[in-house]
Amino acid sequence: MLEAAKFISRNMIKFLVLVILIGICIGYYFPSLGPSIQPLVPFSLFFMLYPMMIGIKIEEVGNAARRWKLLGVSMIFNYLVSPLLGAVLATLFLSPYPEFAVGLILTAAVPCGGMVVAWTGMAKGNMPMAVVITAVSLLAGIALIPAWMTLLAGKYVAVNPLGMLKTILIVIVIPLFLGNVTRKQLLKKWGSEKFMQLKPVFPAVSALGMYTVFFISMTAEARHLIQHPEYLAIIAVPLVIFYLLLFSGSLFYAKISGMEYPDMIALTFGVGGKNISIALALALLFFGPLTVMIIAIKPLIQVMFMAGFYRLSPRLQKVWQFKEAFSSG
Repeated sequence: MLEAAKFISRNMIKFLVLVILIGICIGYYFPSLGPSIQPLVPFSLFFMLYPMMIGIKIEEVGNAARRWKLLGVSMIFNYLVSPLLGAVLATLFLSPYPEFAVGLILTAAVPCGGMVVAWTGMAKGNMPMAVVITAVSLLAGIALIPAWMTLLAGKYVAVNPLGMLKTILIVIVIPLFLGNVTRKQLLKKWGSEKFMQLKPVFPAVSALGMYTVFFISMTAEARHLIQHPEYLAIIAVPLVIFYLLLFSGSLFYAKISGMEYPDMIALTFGVGGKNISIALALALLFFGPLTVMIIAIKPLIQVMFMAGFYRLSPRLQKVWQFKEAFSSG
């Protein structure tokens, strides 16, 4: 089971692309299938979110007081810079396509996801801080996501902030609570060593839920996408610009503020690694099929930036070490 989980995690995006392609093909030839399996979406969403929450330590939030400056900067980027940037790009590029504009704003308004911690660890960043950024961002998103969507997306489509708040409570708080209880029970039963060995299984199980949700949504929208292949280019351009500005902006801030390398990695991944699961859940439940489409394309572009920044991290580490040596000298 552990080897299968590691295989899924290593090839997560490849499988996602495959699932999207299969969903489009099946949905095109069997157009009635998508609507008939859409009742499975709530179960699949829980299956996607609950395992991801098992690795998040709620008690780590209390430790954030020691690093309030870094945490504050990450919150400013996640819940001020990012939503406003998404809204500006939506106005510039997607005004003729209201549902696409809403998808971009939703992408910008959601917090970072659980995979941020894994990327931070691989790049030798500050993993405890990445955990804190993830947990606090999730909790802050309960109120801030509906507020930003009402303010920024309300001019494109009708937004139900109260319904969105209730849904966010369900898709964040309940899985987060159950995940925390599960983690404590597993630690009590098996100990920290065995729990750490099992930890790679949780993202893989979450990925299976994500694949199911994407398959359902792509099956339902297959004919729409095939009839309008130009939508891919329309969606991709503002998304690429969004991630480029978000990653480069957080990196630039880290450099001019004198941030240490591990903290810079935690900040940059914590700002750029948007939560695909929450965005997809809200798109499916509250907005139209074209909004779901932009959320479906989003992970392919996001992972290119995440992987590209990870590959750049050894060079950045050398630059940061040289800067620190120069400053101390």
